[in-house]
Amino acid sequence: MRSQSPRRFAFTLIELLVVIAIIAILIGLLLPAVQKVREAASRMKCQNNLKQIGLALHGYHDVQETFPAPRPRCPAGLEMGNAGGFTSIRWNVAPTSTESLGSWMVRILPFLEQGNITNPFTGLTSVAGIDAAFISAQQQRIAMFGCPSDSRLSATGTYLGTPVGLTSYCAVTGNDEIDGSDATNGAFATYTWQSGRKTAGSKIAKFTDGTSNSLMVGERPPSTDLYWGFWAFTDSDSLLGYPNRETYTVGDCSGNELFRADIVTNPKAACHYWSLHTGGGNWLLGDGSVRFMTYSSGLTALIDMSSVNGGEIVRE
Repeated sequence: MRSQSPRRFAFTLIELLVVIAIIAILIGLLLPAVQKVREAASRMKCQNNLKQIGLALHGYHDVQETFPAPRPRCPAGLEMGNAGGFTSIRWNVAPTSTESLGSWMVRILPFLEQGNITNPFTGLTSVAGIDAAFISAQQQRIAMFGCPSDSRLSATGTYLGTPVGLTSYCAVTGNDEIDGSDATNGAFATYTWQSGRKTAGSKIAKFTDGTSNSLMVGERPPSTDLYWGFWAFTDSDSLLGYPNRETYTVGDCSGNELFRADIVTNPKAACHYWSLHTGGGNWLLGDGSVRFMTYSSGLTALIDMSSVNGGEIVRE
């Protein structure tokens, strides 16, 4: 008696297509969840960056009894030129310290365990030596100065033919800015570019509105062409008023720029605070805390919180 051969089982073409379709649907459902988890992690990392910057600012205040000056301090009796170099200015003699160089971010580097970047400035006495040291420093990419949601932060911008490290954060100068006149009532209120003018940063005593009601630093990704958003430079790079009413630095600003959603390919996005997070952005407050603010707060709370001594009543 002849034995029967075992029967062979296999998928039909229709069954195989159904299985493939089910797998594709499952992958399609999984990808948004993965993206949400990734964005949540980036948002938390961005918040941690701002918290570390807040600790550094307060560490600086503990030592200097003031927050860092937003612009370089001009030593008494010196004149400032316009040739470029130290964040759009160059001294005609050597600056006396890092207080006379670059942005507020330069001054907090030692409090972020990045003193190796500013140590080369020590002991230099010539303009050429300081200029070379600053150009070398400005090329550094400081991870803590960039939001991880922005993949462009792994690159550098370019200024006068040399690379410059980027930042996603701008310090708040105040809410009383008018075009052609700097804000005077924010945590990083600026001062006019006058020769011989010495000015310190704000003291905590200036925060009469309360440190928990006052903004210090907010998110603003670098510009489309990576020309605005240099951590080592000042105006419109690491400083911005709120509302931003300046129209003569970043091109085509409206003169009343508020916190709102934008995209990196928009050349005008550098005119205002915004972030690559969904629905809003992170802000560092005067007490060192970090809050995520929705774009809807841009017309109300954020304007009031941009001054440190305006007497505004801030509501949730």
